[in-house]
Amino acid sequence: MPWHSIRGHDRVVDELRTAARSGRFPHALLFVGPEGVGKRTFARKLAQALLCEERPEADLDPCGACAGCVQVEGGTHPDLLAAGRPEDKQELPIKVIRDLCDEFGLKPARGGRKVAIVDDVDSMNEEAANAFLKTLEEPPPGAVLILLGTSAERQLETVVSRCQVVRFEPLPADELAATLLERGVAAEPAEAMKLATLADGSVGRAVGLADPELGRYRRDLIDGLASEGGIDPAEQVKRLDAFAKQAGKESAAQRRRVRLMLWELARLFRGVLWQTAGLEPPSPDPDDRRAIARLAERLEPEDVFILAERAMDADFHVQRNLNLTMLLESLFHDLAKVVNRPGRP
Repeated sequence: MPWHSIRGHDRVVDELRTAARSGRFPHALLFVGPEGVGKRTFARKLAQALLCEERPEADLDPCGACAGCVQVEGGTHPDLLAAGRPEDKQELPIKVIRDLCDEFGLKPARGGRKVAIVDDVDSMNEEAANAFLKTLEEPPPGAVLILLGTSAERQLETVVSRCQVVRFEPLPADELAATLLERGVAAEPAEAMKLATLADGSVGRAVGLADPELGRYRRDLIDGLASEGGIDPAEQVKRLDAFAKQAGKESAAQRRRVRLMLWELARLFRGVLWQTAGLEPPSPDPDDRRAIARLAERLEPEDVFILAERAMDADFHVQRNLNLTMLLESLFHDLAKVVNRPGRP
């Protein structure tokens, strides 16, 4: 998996390679940026470069063929550690961090360093973060910690101050469209570009939006919100719950589906705000634009802000593993109170 297989983050590669060549490579990195833009994939690629047994670290360019590279690719390298929030937890537990720090402190099995990738640090509570501080401050020689989150502002200052923050931007639409074509997510360039535009630079979101079932459900929900009759909140809860369960029995897969729809709701309401401000809504879909225009005629800007905030608030709580049915009932009750009211005079 050479660097050119990771699109849209050449700036980050160049910055880290410059640090490696200067002999000042950071011992702790905090990767921040929107979900789905490739931070996790990039972290594993960086770990492969750091654990490569053939090429010098200063090149930061793994050969992809040595035993170290092959083991990283296969997820079996003894010196590459990974940790994250368990699926059934609302926060990254202190035990996960303590176990990671204990193992991280052991002598490397193959080479001269260990690398650890810690996902979901947005959900790390203060107790877990404090348990991490000594390792962040005094890591073993040569060791590298890579923390993955969405924003430096969501981390404790004591954690941020011990890391080099590396910011990842959303992928440009053309880069994302090319990625979707390469992966077979989209068959035609026009389809790939439409998905890329809808996905706001997120590969993960684009892959989810390519699901035909999601497309059908999305269309029905948006058109229902924009219709004069509004929505039946109980019916919408039932439909979204059924749609989520089509993803399988795993809770994480179901929650990913729900989050995709919450992002689409937030995008819809953002488009309505653009429309009320006299701007062209950022949507390539003509059906979406018609729905946006109808909602803009009926709703006050203050109402639209409330709707967008509710969608994002629900998304936050879905991430924290709160009860899905209760979250959806509350969300659609609040949406219906606004969209089912008579329109502006």
